[in-house]
Amino acid sequence: MPTTHSNGCEIYYEVHGQGEPLLLIMGLSHNSLSWFRTLPELAKHYKVIIFDNRGCGKSDKPNTPYSIELMADDARSVLDAAEVEAAHVYGISMGGMIAQRLTLQYPDRVKSLILGCTTAGGPNHVQPSMEVSMQMMARANSPASPEELAWDSAPILYSSSFIEANRVVIAEDIKKRIEIPTPPNGYMLQLQACLAHNTDEELSNINVPTLVIHGNADVLVPYENGVNLANKIKNAQFLTVPGAGHLYVSEATDLVNRKVLNFLSAQK
Repeated sequence: MPTTHSNGCEIYYEVHGQGEPLLLIMGLSHNSLSWFRTLPELAKHYKVIIFDNRGCGKSDKPNTPYSIELMADDARSVLDAAEVEAAHVYGISMGGMIAQRLTLQYPDRVKSLILGCTTAGGPNHVQPSMEVSMQMMARANSPASPEELAWDSAPILYSSSFIEANRVVIAEDIKKRIEIPTPPNGYMLQLQACLAHNTDEELSNINVPTLVIHGNADVLVPYENGVNLANKIKNAQFLTVPGAGHLYVSEATDLVNRKVLNFLSAQK
């Protein structure tokens, strides 16, 4: 089982495919298994590196404070362990926050940047509704099973129209998500790191080709946050996924994979 040591924590990672390196960074409480709709297509063309953030999956889950800066350092350690000097980087949600910070902390390690359903945080961050925020906070102390929690969170992760028509797809997502359940302390420590994230005034320092992707029906990280990123990062491209919620990777898998591959091929 490949792991790398980073700031007192063992971080689990995997490498798939061959070609230019591409690092994928997953979001809050989701481990690397959640890339299952994205990984097969990207690994046909790239050396894709996936890993579990601290607090979830097969990585350690220390009960000490986390930060986006710390998790960006974990990502850098994964690149070191995979013997990759510089990679294309694709992060979604919390993973997009980590990807921003990785690019800012270690600019020589990032060839290009893809930011999905994420935010710069800070004073210009557009908050979700109070109902959504309260639900996110309550999850850590819920007595519900991992499967029940996952189904309860569906309305904040997927668009309402997708839920009505695609329960089989959501069930497949949940099966992967709970294969290795995230413990309450890992979830809360990651969430606290997200809430403290702020790159808003630093975005102009990102100088690599960047693609921002956001569903315009995202209620967890509202669409305006993606617009803000695209406006503040120099020459960023912006893909709106019409009607998609937070997990656009499930709602528009083929569309997004094509756009990601087109963007990456243009960087060669």
